[in-house]
Amino acid sequence: MIRIAWSNLRSASGRLSAAMIAIAVSVAFIVAALLFSQAFGDTLRNQVRAEWAGADVAVTAAASDDPAAAADEASPLTDSMRQTVADVDGVESAQLTESAFVSVSAGSTSVTGSATNLPQGQAETVDGSAPDSDDELMLREADAKTLGVGVGDTITLGEFDGARRSADGPSFTVSGIMPGSSAAGMNLYLTDGGLKTAPGELVPDSIRVVADDGSDRTALAEAVGSALADAGADVSVRTVDQVVEDQIESLSNTSDMLSTVGIAFGLLAAGVAALVISNTFNVLVASRTRVLALFRAIGASRSQVRGAAVVESLSLGIVGSVLGVGLGLLIGWGLSAVVRALWMPEFAQMSPSVSAFVVGPVVGILVTLAAGLIPAIRASRVSPIEALRPVDVPAAAPRIRWVRLSLTLVLGIAGIGLCLLGTTSQSVLFGIVGCFALFVALLVGAKVFVPPLVALFAVAVGLITRRSPAVKLAGRSASTAGGRTASTTGALLIGITLVTAVVVGSSSLQRTLELATAEDTPVDLVVSTAGQSGADDAKIGSVLDDSPIVEERENVPAPTASVSVAGTDGSGDVAITSAEAAADSPVLRSDGYDVDEGTILIDPRSVGLDDADSDVDGQTATVRLGDQDLDLTIETSFDVPAGTALVSGGDAKTLEAAAGDDVAEQTWAKIADDASSSQIEALTSELDAVGAAGDAAAAQYRAEFASMFQVALSVVLGLLAAAVVIAVIGVSNTLTLSVIERRREGALLRALGFTRAAMSRMITIESLLMTLIALIVGAGVGTFFGWVGTASMMPASANPVLSVPWTQIGLIGVAAVLAAVLASAIPARSMSRIAPAKGMSME
Repeated sequence: MIRIAWSNLRSASGRLSAAMIAIAVSVAFIVAALLFSQAFGDTLRNQVRAEWAGADVAVTAAASDDPAAAADEASPLTDSMRQTVADVDGVESAQLTESAFVSVSAGSTSVTGSATNLPQGQAETVDGSAPDSDDELMLREADAKTLGVGVGDTITLGEFDGARRSADGPSFTVSGIMPGSSAAGMNLYLTDGGLKTAPGELVPDSIRVVADDGSDRTALAEAVGSALADAGADVSVRTVDQVVEDQIESLSNTSDMLSTVGIAFGLLAAGVAALVISNTFNVLVASRTRVLALFRAIGASRSQVRGAAVVESLSLGIVGSVLGVGLGLLIGWGLSAVVRALWMPEFAQMSPSVSAFVVGPVVGILVTLAAGLIPAIRASRVSPIEALRPVDVPAAAPRIRWVRLSLTLVLGIAGIGLCLLGTTSQSVLFGIVGCFALFVALLVGAKVFVPPLVALFAVAVGLITRRSPAVKLAGRSASTAGGRTASTTGALLIGITLVTAVVVGSSSLQRTLELATAEDTPVDLVVSTAGQSGADDAKIGSVLDDSPIVEERENVPAPTASVSVAGTDGSGDVAITSAEAAADSPVLRSDGYDVDEGTILIDPRSVGLDDADSDVDGQTATVRLGDQDLDLTIETSFDVPAGTALVSGGDAKTLEAAAGDDVAEQTWAKIADDASSSQIEALTSELDAVGAAGDAAAAQYRAEFASMFQVALSVVLGLLAAAVVIAVIGVSNTLTLSVIERRREGALLRALGFTRAAMSRMITIESLLMTLIALIVGAGVGTFFGWVGTASMMPASANPVLSVPWTQIGLIGVAAVLAAVLASAIPARSMSRIAPAKGMSME
């Protein structure tokens, strides 16, 4: 058995190379994902430990059984509690740390972060020093890179509300930059006095306790806990080691998710590799029929032949897995280096793990064994009499595989039904199960529909090319070897379907969310000069007209009126306008600003009402402009432009008449769908420079959605790249084996007058026919999957939209065609170099 396997391996080493590469790529993917996720987890652990450096005991709010209710409750941590802790024996110092959620602006960059006081014992810097005045702050190296600031630069903090609108706030000078980055968002470290000037509500986070020299952490934690319990405080007192472990455990879910995603896509790549390997062994068994029969004739048993095939696949799996581990180490190291260079300088070094060196090879070996099992059984069924028969490729047997067809129809109908159920009931589970069932139906039925489609496409292409013999022979060859063609097309089908599903699903989900956002915020940009000094209408118009992202703009009357809410202290000056003034303009994305007569759509915060007093729906607002008082019913909305209220067209005309000839205006603009956040921020900065205030919250939301989806799309497509590469390797491998099988056929064609170019063209056309079928079927099914995914995830109130990005789909098609041509290059060259006399003399 071993001798037979060794003989088979030596004779087919070249033919097995592509299958070995396929399994190596899938194993490398799994190994790299596990190594990278482990390094990511190590980075999170280092960040958490760095945040608690210098402290020994931590006092935090006790965990609540109802997190939603706990979020509304005030923190139990107080300065008097800090003093109680400081008086405990063994405590060197106790610091109450507080933080406020703020908007952070530096230059054209605007993000959100937390302003907090600098924890004791954390004054280490890579540049500059800790803040020693109330107008200075310190931040971490990664955050400084995000903002593009250094020591001596200025950062402005603004109050953050849910709509990301922030008023101008105090400015702070960067005094120092700390190493690393924060585990949970951007942190800005201020002095205690500076923190009191920061905008936003300060929320106590913890009491950091530093122990005297020689004090035991555990004993000190117990003493602090007893003192606080005697004071009636319901808090959690733990050593810093315990706090760090708890936080690491909660953050480890992220790294575990990375491992899960990586392994999932690695298994997908391994599944595609299994098709390639199975196809390779099937062809090898067919080409070895006479050799296997001779082995049987001289005394080899069926179990020995079968065992030799299993040993052959096991050897292939072991060698491919070893190569995959090495390749995975290189990929993991490269990813870590890229992250350290471009994103997170303190990203942990990649360290080998047992799971990475076990899971990847085990998957590779098992997949190879499973893929080679059926060919091994087929090899054992070769009878000795086969040694007396020629090895020519058998003629096509045009028959219907009824069992396979029936299974395909059952799975397909069930899958489509579950998909439709998932879309109508908004059930992601039904959608996933339905898509999986339909996908399995396609793979099972590939042997039923792929060969006839290849023949049909060959006929169609032949008509276009005036019955080219190369096209006819390519179609006949692909349809004759139906199993091989279906397996190769199935591998391509997996990659194209998933890529299309991701692209269409991402585009549809993004478009659905954009339309849902547009229902509430139909205007992308509102430009106002109210309350601004030095505003120049001509310069404002020039800025908007010269901007590459402004598609349309419309001036609407917006007189400033005094608005007071009955029964409250809320009052203020607000710009009053109506969407009817821009009804005929394309600046409006929806009718979300349509208001009934006698109603005012207003943000309660614009008249000085905070969140506790914002429930004023149905109450009366008195709008005063000149001598005109107008009582309107309030409809609250947090999506109206800043400092603006919307009324009906009739009410707006009444107020405009009261304003006389001096009616202020706003400019409403429509921003291009592909505008980026930085372009929008640059535009608002230009408007600010000419004395205008631009509220581009709606456009910013859309740009952030687009950016988020593009990042997610790039990541997923990158993960799918392994499966696509393996599928292309499979095409090249299948065509190479096909050339080996058809040497006598090729020699005969050359003897009959076929040129080398025609022989090469025949192989390329065969590759293109398989790719074309995979592209058409995969694009259609992938588009359906993308819509099912979008519709399943949307709530019942949403209206899912199918958005097909034809440009990206076209690029997928072009890439598939180029891949088919490249995959056929070596096999086509081999076919064209067959010499007639030598080829016909071969067995």
